[in-house]
Amino acid sequence: MPKKGLLIAVEGIDGAGKSTQVQMLKNGLYQQGVDVVTFKEPTNGIFGKRIRELAEHGRSNITATEESQLFLQDRIEDVRQNIMPALEKVSVVIMDRYYFSNIAYQGARGLDMNYIKSENEKIAPTPELLLIIDIPPAIGISRIRDLRGDTPNAFEGETYLAKVRQIFTDLSEDLPYAHLIDGNKPIKSVHETIMKIVLEKICE
Repeated sequence: MPKKGLLIAVEGIDGAGKSTQVQMLKNGLYQQGVDVVTFKEPTNGIFGKRIRELAEHGRSNITATEESQLFLQDRIEDVRQNIMPALEKVSVVIMDRYYFSNIAYQGARGLDMNYIKSENEKIAPTPELLLIIDIPPAIGISRIRDLRGDTPNAFEGETYLAKVRQIFTDLSEDLPYAHLIDGNKPIKSVHETIMKIVLEKICE
């Protein structure tokens, strides 16, 4: 069993398979006897609901700065109500998206990425592991349409996602706790790669 408070963030562009891998990781760790909990951002709180409305109806009436502040306010609530209490109680906390999405998605809209990172790290704990599932935007959009049966939302344009993907790639090279994972491989293979990284971290 790891020490209490191991925080893991799972990131990637839309359609990368984050939620699937988060659930598989949770189940895999549980089978190993690890006490684990997961959270998803945006949350279901007042700010998270506003963010989902923007994704569904468009972002033309809000600036990148205002959008970034919505994510920050949502995260402040999530840290206070969910993340910190969980880190004090369980062994592993897994985030399905975290502040690295803000760095990538609002950074792709032109905001200062270092500023976004700094502002978030004032209010949110830095994870021990950042797992970035990497796929080309065209594949992500295809998965959204064909596998989910959804229409890509305002966060999911191919040109925009290409910028987001590049920022995620840069983060994987800049942050010592980040790992870039090939999301083009079969789901089971991606899961096995993630489990190996996480178990090695737990056993340090």
